[in-house]
Amino acid sequence: MTNRNPPRRSRAARPPIRLLTVAQTAERLAVCGKTVRRLITAKALRAIRIGRSVRISKDDLRLYLATRR
Repeated sequence: MTNRNPPRRSRAARPPIRLLTVAQTAERLAVCGKTVRRLITAKALRAIRIGRSVRISKDDLRLYLATRR
């Protein structure tokens, strides 16, 4: 007896979400870190809090740039 169903991919098998720090995001936008934090506070740029750290996904940064051009 063989199993005809392929094994399910677990959540751990998904590609990891690429996260950037505020400093990395500021460097990519050519602004200072304070400006990035203001954009997050104004809800213009989505961010994820991990403990006391703030991270921005590359996808959210791409979306922000696409809507601002």
